[in-house]
Amino acid sequence: MKLFVLFLCIIFGETTKARYARCVNPNQRAGLCVQINECQTLYSVLQQSSLSPSERQFIRASGCGRGPDQRPFVCCTQDTGYTRSRRLTSNFADYYDNLGTTPAQRAFVFPSENLGDGFGFGGNGGRVDNSLSQPVAAPGDGSSLLPQPPTCGGVTIENKIYGGDDANLYEFPWTVLLEYRRLAGSGLSTSCAGTLINQRYVLTAAHCLVGRILREIGPLSSVRLGEHDTRSSVDCPSGGGSCAPAAQRLGIAEARAHELYKESSPNQQHDIGLIRLLSNIRYSNSIQPICLPSVVAPESRQVGQQFMVVGWGRTLQTARSPIKQKLAVSFVAPEQCRRKFAERKISIVPTQLCAGGKYAQDSCDGDSGGPLMRFRDNAWVLEGVVSFGYKCGLKDWPGVYTSVAAYDIWIRQQIRP
Repeated sequence: MKLFVLFLCIIFGETTKARYARCVNPNQRAGLCVQINECQTLYSVLQQSSLSPSERQFIRASGCGRGPDQRPFVCCTQDTGYTRSRRLTSNFADYYDNLGTTPAQRAFVFPSENLGDGFGFGGNGGRVDNSLSQPVAAPGDGSSLLPQPPTCGGVTIENKIYGGDDANLYEFPWTVLLEYRRLAGSGLSTSCAGTLINQRYVLTAAHCLVGRILREIGPLSSVRLGEHDTRSSVDCPSGGGSCAPAAQRLGIAEARAHELYKESSPNQQHDIGLIRLLSNIRYSNSIQPICLPSVVAPESRQVGQQFMVVGWGRTLQTARSPIKQKLAVSFVAPEQCRRKFAERKISIVPTQLCAGGKYAQDSCDGDSGGPLMRFRDNAWVLEGVVSFGYKCGLKDWPGVYTSVAAYDIWIRQQIRP
């Protein structure tokens, strides 16, 4: 497998593709351009003991460049191979010469290409316009169900960042509380958070939907949207003015953890899940969806970039904060995060990202499943889902978050009208 990855590095050429840019694969299905070890579908093919000529050819044709570290990028979708028969030749170059295109040309996004109405590939060779706010929807995916700016990620009134402060009344209106029906006694317990991504779905952590939380607290019962201060039924601004509508409680039609998530896994890989609400939610000033990374322009992560994490979890003073809290945390280099968690024999993988590491500033108990966000392209974008950490707020120990961009294809496969 290592030899084949090296082979991919060579044949993908000099071109570097922006990570998480839109692309189309050899089956003309819309996807995201990611490092090959971030693409679960194609990476699982590479991990086989032997690959067929068709599988090798499909992975090669899925190439969309390589990153600064020379790792190959592929156009990632749910496909693991050709969906229709393709003629194979012993010479890959001859095969693509006959088609009149190279693998890179077939998989790359072409900026400034006019797609007309943007709802089909038409006769432009399956290319996707990088100026569009989301990929062209392939049959059966959920692209058309995901809101785009300005419907998602709306700008809040006050955009200053202060670590560990109370959030403003209408800030981060996509943050959701998960409610569990207690096994012992009566009533509901709020032990996780989530993020509203459209009128019907909440994105959260898989460990909030299965495993220990349900065994110790009780079954997931409902979600609460539009909440700010859990101590009051109606929340009003401290300086006076109009009060927000009362928080809404909605039942759950379905809760689905990622099928590859394993509670016993030390690194909590695939810690992501979706909640389908019983009915569509009506947007308001206090209830709005956030944008997913695939509906805005791609961005490369840089060390020190500022992210925001929000929740009602543990603080220095209390086990739970009654008021929604916000905290600015900095992106930590993957290599640094991997080295740190290797001290605890935990393997951080490319589908996870790390942020934080300052003393007494961290996401913690009760924040699980909540959003890690970044403000870019004039919208708040959901970059990560609170997953785990080593204790809370220890110096040089960042929090670990599930990378939302790495699971974009999975999310689109799950959501339905």
